[in-house]
Amino acid sequence: MNKYCFDTNALLLHPHLLDLDGEKIIPYIVLHELDKLKIGYNETACRAREAVKKLRNRSDIIYDSRFDKNNSFVIMGNNDDCIIECAAENNATIVTGDYLVELKAKAKGIEVYEIDDDTDDYSGYKEVILEDDELAKFYEDLTVNSYDLLTNQYIIIKNKQGKVIEIARWDGQQFQYVRQKGFKTNLFGKFSPYDEYQMCALDSLHNNQLTMIKGKAGSGKSLLALNFAWEQIEKGKFEKLIIFTNPVASKNSARLGYYPGSREEKLLGAQTGTMLASKFGDILEVERQIANGKLVIIPFSDLRGFDSTGQKAIIWFLESQNLDRELMELGLSRIGNDCKGIIDGDYSGQVDMDAYAGYNNGMRRVSKVFRGLPFYGEVELRNVHRSKIAEYATLL
Repeated sequence: MNKYCFDTNALLLHPHLLDLDGEKIIPYIVLHELDKLKIGYNETACRAREAVKKLRNRSDIIYDSRFDKNNSFVIMGNNDDCIIECAAENNATIVTGDYLVELKAKAKGIEVYEIDDDTDDYSGYKEVILEDDELAKFYEDLTVNSYDLLTNQYIIIKNKQGKVIEIARWDGQQFQYVRQKGFKTNLFGKFSPYDEYQMCALDSLHNNQLTMIKGKAGSGKSLLALNFAWEQIEKGKFEKLIIFTNPVASKNSARLGYYPGSREEKLLGAQTGTMLASKFGDILEVERQIANGKLVIIPFSDLRGFDSTGQKAIIWFLESQNLDRELMELGLSRIGNDCKGIIDGDYSGQVDMDAYAGYNNGMRRVSKVFRGLPFYGEVELRNVHRSKIAEYATLL
């Protein structure tokens, strides 16, 4: 029979895995952690309470009291070490969503269950349908977070007919109304958000130092990022747009081989240049903005040692689904206090190399680690606006 030892992280994020076929073992230290985490009204507390409910009346779960905070095989070490030792003593596969626990377990020769991260459906907002009396109660006291939102998570309120009647962001203390309208830039002309999701993304760009915008091709990720960045540059709030890019050929496509020229010529001759030319109108305009210092493009291969501090720049992580954890960490560590970061991509449908897929994906990891932090926002764009053809292409 298969044996599985669960850590706290797995129970919080993947409680459905308790239905795995086999013997489930939970060290006492995990119960202590759940008991501590379940107090409060944030998302972690809610997940902890749900995990406790999932444990009730289960005859197929063994609670190993040897691995308790006061009576443990592990005299030295932390709770993670205790959980790993429990898995080792029971000759069990460890089920964890914590990367460090995974590394430690593998170093000790303990088998680790591969969790499919696609179960995580965090979008950066919650959509609710409210009656008139419920809406009035919401407006009555904007300091009440009755929907258990994380900091900088949005609530999109709709009526029974599906019409949006209010959008608000929980800032950690109270709800702030979202009133993002259009604007105009000299370079790109008029821009207005197409739907409620783009309104949330634009609000996050204005209010957070780091924003992740994710969504399918044609949902407006790069359009939002570029128009916002250029508005800020033209207003003098930032001086330049710096693009971090990892030029990876589209999955299953044929490589054209060697690109001649300088670093910039190679970048502009590949996928990055194609995208920018379509947004700026032509490649000559892209080259003009590079020449006047408003646009800088840096491949991740040349990023180590770079520091954006003092440059008052907007840092745009382009096509970020093609970044693993290490590359994402490298890029984020380049952002200075006077800069703003934008991460865009689609890790659900546009990852072009297997090395960047699944649990190792940098965007996935950022979402897990940064959500709820006071300087971070995340929004998933649900609708494809490019064309009907583009919309239906996502169904292939």
